[in-house]
Amino acid sequence: ALAETIKVLNDDDALEIFKKTLPSASASFVQVQVTSASQRSRALALLRKESSRRPELDLIALALSGKKGGFGKVLAMIDEMVENLKAEQKDDDQKQQYCNTQFDQSDDKRKQLEQSIKDSETAIDEMEGAIKTL
Repeated sequence: ALAETIKVLNDDDALEIFKKTLPSASASFVQVQVTSASQRSRALALLRKESSRRPELDLIALALSGKKGGFGKVLAMIDEMVENLKAEQKDDDQKQQYCNTQFDQSDDKRKQLEQSIKDSETAIDEMEGAIKTL
């Protein structure tokens, strides 16, 4: 199989195909300067064309069409809100753990009291039986 592969690669047809894939001497690269404003306008045009089919792109289009501030302030507020929510979640988790501990303690206390009541009822029944026999 290896010998056949070498034979195919050394064939004149393979050489011609390889020569066609290489760029010719007339091909060259042109360097184009692209500004952020032109990129923004191209992106905005594409978003406007797609926004009829995908309404969730309207917010991005709005951000791109803004001349000055953009959404930096809004994004900072969102980041701050996320941090606050994380801190609140941590507090809530601690409170839930505390409440679960309190529930367990209350349940244990209730069981002890129920057992104490049963023991007292049994003792009362025994005493009443002893009184009747006297």
